[in-house]
Amino acid sequence: MSFLERISTDAQRPRVEGAGAQYVALLDRCLIDGLISVSEGAQLAEVATELGLTRDAVDEIHRDYFVELERRAWADGILTEDERATLRDVGALLGLDDEAVAAAVDEVDPVAGTGQAASAIELSPGDLVVLTGEMLRERSEWEADLRERGFVPQPSVTKKVKLVVAADPDSLSGKAKKARDYGIPIVGEEWLATIVFPKQHEEVR
Repeated sequence: MSFLERISTDAQRPRVEGAGAQYVALLDRCLIDGLISVSEGAQLAEVATELGLTRDAVDEIHRDYFVELERRAWADGILTEDERATLRDVGALLGLDDEAVAAAVDEVDPVAGTGQAASAIELSPGDLVVLTGEMLRERSEWEADLRERGFVPQPSVTKKVKLVVAADPDSLSGKAKKARDYGIPIVGEEWLATIVFPKQHEEVR
């Protein structure tokens, strides 16, 4: 069952001020690796209900979010096949049908913005990163690569941690739970290989 089916068509409680922005912030974190895991979907549905968002309101937020992604993809005037594929995948995750995705693309204005930009996480030297779970590569190898890039592997999750990389993003481990409680993004090992080290680690994909 899609997480969207868990969101009521009728508001369960009064809508919270700034609910849309709060939901988008969580959606950003969930989509950082281009996927919405089962636990992330459950969290999105739960937060939508807590914020007083109905299914229609969430659908509208998703559509605006997708349009903003499209604008960003076109920012350099070129839409690559990889970008097209990513947009199609995200559109499906957000519950947009093919016609809705096509309509969103047609309505894109490269100049204007909605103010609800999707901000993929950017790691900077000095950022703290936690690894958890049994990964395809040895954890010590990942940690060495992270240090070489200037990132700081951490053994435990604190509020200062920027990112948690989990062998299973749906993990119920203590580290993953604490990361969710702190609002820290959780990604899979493949994200680390694809985004941070795109050329070195083809075997992880």
